[in-house]
Amino acid sequence: MTDTANLGLPFIEGGQAQKHVTHNEALRILDAAIQIAVLDRTRTAPPPGPAEGQRHVVGASATGGWAGQGNAIATWQDGAWAFLLPKPGWCIWSVADAIMLVFDGSLWRDLRNLALDNAAHLGVNTSADASNRLSVKSDAVLLSHDDVTPGSGDVRMALNKSAPARDAAMTFQSNYSARALIGLLGDDNFTFKVSPDAVTYRAALTIDKANGQASFDQSPKFSAFLNFDKYCTANIFTKVPFNNARHNDHNAFDAANNQFVAPVAGYYAFGFRVTFKANATVPTTLTAAIYRNGVELLDDTRVQTSSTLVSNKTMLQSQTLLKLAANDAISVWVLMESNDGYIAAAQNSFYGHRIA
Repeated sequence: MTDTANLGLPFIEGGQAQKHVTHNEALRILDAAIQIAVLDRTRTAPPPGPAEGQRHVVGASATGGWAGQGNAIATWQDGAWAFLLPKPGWCIWSVADAIMLVFDGSLWRDLRNLALDNAAHLGVNTSADASNRLSVKSDAVLLSHDDVTPGSGDVRMALNKSAPARDAAMTFQSNYSARALIGLLGDDNFTFKVSPDAVTYRAALTIDKANGQASFDQSPKFSAFLNFDKYCTANIFTKVPFNNARHNDHNAFDAANNQFVAPVAGYYAFGFRVTFKANATVPTTLTAAIYRNGVELLDDTRVQTSSTLVSNKTMLQSQTLLKLAANDAISVWVLMESNDGYIAAAQNSFYGHRIA
C-alpha cells in the first residue's frame, strides 16, 4: 500500500530518498481536504488569478484546466490546480450559498433539502422530548401553500386519531395550563371546550358530525307549565306559578319560585301563553306581563284583551327579547279586572333561552 485508504495520503517508504517530498505532498492533501470551505459550487472554468489555497467545487461539464473534474474539489496549490475526488459522506461549506453540502456518491446535496425521515424528535429554538416530539418556540409559525415546487395552491393540516373514542384536538394554554380545546373530543363531533383550571372542561359548542347542527351546550334553555288551576284575585297582579319543567338545561328555571334566573349576563328570548278560566262572573279585562326581579317591565312586554272573556278559550301570549344581568329573575304575572278567575291548568306555557 502506497497511499492511505480514505484521503490518499502517500506513505513514506523505508529507505526512501527525499522523504520530505512525500511528506510535503501529504501535507498539501491534508490542507485541501480538512475543514473544507469552498468559495462556490457551480463554476465550470478556473477563475482568473486564484489565491493560494483557494478551493471550489467543480461544476458539471467543466472546461479548460478543470475538464473532466466534475464534483471534485479544486484547490490552487503551488501555482497549479490540484483535485480531490470526494467520497460519500464528505461535507463542505459553500461560502457563496452559506449552506452545508454533503456528497452522496454522485452529487453534492444541500443538507437543508435532505429528508429527516424517522427522526426521533425535533426542537426549534427549544428541546423536544418523547412526549412533545416536535417542539417550537417562536413568536409566529407560518404554514403556507407550496409556491416552490409548485404545489396545488392549497394548504391543509391534518390531525388524525386512531378511533372515535380518542381525541384529535388543539389545546390552547395559558402559562402551560390548558384553557380551551377544539377538535374531535372523545367522539367524532366537532367540539369547543373551555376550562378555568385545566381539570374541569365545559363544552361551549358542539357541531354534530351527521347533520351539521350546532348545539350551544352551556346556553340555558327551559320550557315550563302550570299543572293546576291558579286562582287570581280581582284587580291585583298575581304571579303565574309555573311549577313543572318540560326541560330545564342547566337548571336555570327555578320551579320552586316559579321563575327563570339568568346564570350569566346576556340577551335572552322569552315567551309565554296563559288561558283564562272563569270562576263566576268573568272579568272585564285580562292582562299578562313579564316581571324582572319582581317589578313589571315596560309596557312593550304587556299583553291585554278587553273582549268578552270565554272560559278555557280566551288566551294571551307574548314573546320578547331582554338584556339581562346575571341573577336577574324573570316571571309571568296576570291581572283580572273587576272580577276574579283562574289561569287554567295545562293550557299554558313559559319558555326561554339565552341567544347571546
